[in-house]
Amino acid sequence: MVAIEAAPLRFDPRVGTDQGSSRVFDLVYDGLLERGPDLELHPSLATSYETLDQGLRLRFHLRPGVRFQDGRPFGAEDVAWTLGSLRDGTVASPKSGALAVIRAIRAVDPLTVDLQLAEPAGSLPAELTQGLGILPRGSTVEEIERRPIGTGPFRIVGRSAEAVELDAFSSHWRGAPHLVHVTLREVPDATTRALELLKGSAQLVVNDLPPDAVPALRADPRFRVIEDPAASFGYLAFRCDDPVLRDVRVRRAIALAIDRPKLIRTIWRGLGLLSDTIFPPGLWARDEALGESGALPYDPAAARRLLDAAGYPDPGNGKARLRLVYKTSTNETPRLQAQAIQAMLAEVGIAVEIRTLDFGVLYDDIRRGDFQMFSLTRTSATDPGLLRLILHSASVPPAGQNRGRYSDPELDRLIDQAARLGDPAQRRPLYVRAQEILARDLPYVVLMIKKNVAVAPRQLAGYRNYPGGELCSLRDVRWQR
Repeated sequence: MVAIEAAPLRFDPRVGTDQGSSRVFDLVYDGLLERGPDLELHPSLATSYETLDQGLRLRFHLRPGVRFQDGRPFGAEDVAWTLGSLRDGTVASPKSGALAVIRAIRAVDPLTVDLQLAEPAGSLPAELTQGLGILPRGSTVEEIERRPIGTGPFRIVGRSAEAVELDAFSSHWRGAPHLVHVTLREVPDATTRALELLKGSAQLVVNDLPPDAVPALRADPRFRVIEDPAASFGYLAFRCDDPVLRDVRVRRAIALAIDRPKLIRTIWRGLGLLSDTIFPPGLWARDEALGESGALPYDPAAARRLLDAAGYPDPGNGKARLRLVYKTSTNETPRLQAQAIQAMLAEVGIAVEIRTLDFGVLYDDIRRGDFQMFSLTRTSATDPGLLRLILHSASVPPAGQNRGRYSDPELDRLIDQAARLGDPAQRRPLYVRAQEILARDLPYVVLMIKKNVAVAPRQLAGYRNYPGGELCSLRDVRWQR
């Protein structure tokens, strides 16, 4: 059993964006490509692809002999249907924005698909991983939500509000997984997840343990603790069109008032890296000048001066300069983090009301834009094209995931220009400048780049961390008695 923080909200990979849903997608679906532990793209349902017509056409060569979990053969028409249903609006999804550059999709033959593009799109291949798994031709959202069918290594055999039951798909093109059965079970409380491991009722927890539990598990000979740098970041997000938070001086004052090294050292027990960019170490587009050595300092005095300049002077007598609402989950560690940030902001005169919500309610509020501030973890920051999805002005919901309604014309231009290039060496300077703009405007405060921490009994051999905490390697692990 894999203990997870929250059960999946959706089962169709075209529409699901929450972490619980993504963990189902890791096991049930295959994309055309796959992001590996090395942060690089690797073949999956496509054995290769090539760029034609000066970057205006991507041709994918598909793997022969693949079948869906209901026995249907997989082919080019399935790829064309899945991607086409997003591109043409048949399926309304925040993932559609990433495919907007596709002008036409053509099944050249049963094992070849052409994507005709309006302009070159260097980040498009990175969108076509298992997070956007391929479905059988003609599948509606209602059908997939009712009966999920993919080509992945595991198939769903049962589900409830708290759990998803999966069996190995014996006809998977990689070969049958060694694990015969996997259960993903929601265990909302982080301490309870640790206890489930200790009791033996859970055999794997990935990035969902309280930081306090990790040192004890490292010292316990019954367990393996697998730690690697993650392509995930914890962040505090702002509603950038809020009457108070639209002033960048207020956002910067909040950032300066948060002692991030202390949060990492205490709340997170060292399981993170200080950073002012969302991208992880090792990613080709990361601006290292915004890494740990160049991170925004903790400077409460500067925060107070900025609040003065923004029109929020200290009223004296212990009264607040301004009041904000901060939404977070009921999980213990995010709740403790919110309380620590609340105390830090109080020191500069910002009164914060914390509202803790069950994850489903919190996520629904975030998607609707019903917040002033919230904190979450973003997984899989593995390609700089993510900036289009989460911070481009054209990606305000429902077109994308720019939930804070941030807008900057120069950032939009840089993202658009970089997306039209295929050579990372040409794209990198544009993304570096984009990161500088975001460090200036602070639509997010990057609280830290996280570390992946997976804990399993020593008998569970072969587990590897993927950059975003994906569960893909469950297809390769085995029990050793």
